[in-house]
Formats: sequence, structure tokens, C-alpha cells
Amino acid sequence: MGAVKKVQIRNGFSDRNNIDKLNTIIQTDSFDERTRIQLYNYFVYIIEDDRHFAINRKNFYLDVLDNVYCEVVDDYDAYSIIEYIGTCKGYIKNTFLHDSYDAVLSLVEYLANKIDLGIPQHNRKVVSDFNGSVKWISFQDEVNELFEKECVGYRFVGEKIVGITDKVEIKEIEESLQSNYDGCREHIKKAVGFLANREQKDYKNCIKESISAVESICCIIADKKNATLGEALKILESKCNLKGQLKSAFEKLYAYTNNDKGGIRHAEGLFVSDVSFEEAKFMLVSCSAFVNYLIAEYSKITKG
Repeated sequence: MGAVKKVQIRNGFSDRNNIDKLNTIIQTDSFDERTRIQLYNYFVYIIEDDRHFAINRKNFYLDVLDNVYCEVVDDYDAYSIIEYIGTCKGYIKNTFLHDSYDAVLSLVEYLANKIDLGIPQHNRKVVSDFNGSVKWISFQDEVNELFEKECVGYRFVGEKIVGITDKVEIKEIEESLQSNYDGCREHIKKAVGFLANREQKDYKNCIKESISAVESICCIIADKKNATLGEALKILESKCNLKGQLKSAFEKLYAYTNNDKGGIRHAEGLFVSDVSFEEAKFMLVSCSAFVNYLIAEYSKITKG
């Protein structure tokens, strides 16, 4: 009789009753074996399933071999293509099961964005809100569900994986990324990019882009193109019935980004700002939420 393979079912009987319970600790700088296997199996299933993924697999694997693993790809006869694909599959499996957590996340980010482009709309999941409006779900959203299930402390925000685990925080940033105001949306997108890059840390610019998004939408609503945030907020106080305490809070945040010692928005090289990830995340979430609030209030005025 062979060895008994352990049963591992999230929210299964054993898990629910705290009998040999599965990991519930948020995983940030390492992933357990179950999580690695679940991620690997999920991606392999999607890539190899004709019903979901409509992209040419030969080109897909060659692209991954070239752009992810920097492998030389120079012969395209039938035999070499099969060999290349086999090599790529092996690399992908080894990354998911054995490589560092950051390598796994880098691979997940690249594969998910490629897969999302190759999923036809009719094969996408949809959700409906209470008004009956239908929203097509991106593949990145599906991966977020798996991250949540496996207690992974990262989520896709747009096309980037970032260390944000709170659903409310993600919702605010995602909503601001879907804004119809190009300048504001681009500032948030850049801020997310700076927050997502944990290797070349530039949290100072994450904060700079976040507050610039607020400045951008305030100038649009105030109809004063070159106004400072402080000037625009004064106009919004009467135009959008902006509460005095909320206005004061963002005036202080704006002042914080412009202070004389280590100010976020000062020219590079004049001051050194020691900005933490948590500080940058707070500013990104706060500014995203404020942007969403202002857009909602402005829409009431334009529709009214």
C-alpha cells in the first residue's frame, strides 16, 4: 500500500473544524507548497484550455521563453518548436514550485496580462450590479480570487501586482483607474507602477503622482487649469459643497508633500525623503478615494 496523500481542501471539514487547519497567515515574502501548486495548476489549466484561451500557444510559449526567461530562440523547424515548448513548460513549473516568491509574482503578472489579451469576451466571466449593469471580469480579477483564497498578501490593481490586501483599498484604486479624466487616471496609473516596484523603490514618486491626481481633478472641477490644489479646493468648497474638515485634511496632506525638509515634490537632489511603502500606500489609497468622491460629487452637478 502506498503512502497516504494528505487531503488539503480550503474550507473543507478539517479546515472548518480547526483539525489540521490549512495556513491562514497572509503570505508576503514566501509561499507555502499548496499555494504554489494551486497557482501552477490554475495557470496551466487556463493556458491549455481551448475554450478559454484563444491565442496561438506556440507563439505564446516562445514569447515567454524569450521575454521571461531570456532564452535564445533561433530555430523554427517542427522538432525544435516542440523542444522549445517543452523547455518553457519546465521553466514555468520550476518557477511556480521552487523559485522565490518575487519570481513567482513576476511570472504571474506577465502570464496573467498575456492571458487576459487572449481570452475572447464571450468566454469571460460577468457580474451584475443591483442596477442590472453587466461588467466583464478580467483574468487579473480571477487571479485575485485565487490570491484571496490562498491568503496571498498581494493583489492585481490594473495590470500590476501590489502589496495591498484590503478589498476597500483595492476598490478605491480600481475605480480611480477607470476614471474618464485622462490626466487624473494617468497619475494614478503611474502611482500604482511606483508602488508595485519593490526592487527599485521609488515611493516618493508614488506619493507625488497620487497627490497630482487629486490636483488634476480639482483643477478640472474648479475650471481653473493652472490652480494649485489649495486654490482649487477653495473653489470646490462652495461648488461641490466640500466639507470644511475634508478640505482641511487634504490641505494638510498637500502641505506635507511640499514641506521644506524632505518634501515629496521638491526637485530631485535637493532633499532626501525617506518614504516607506506603508506611507506611499496610504497616500495612494487616500488620494484615489478622494478623486472618486470628487468625481461622484461633480457628476451630480453636471447631471443636475
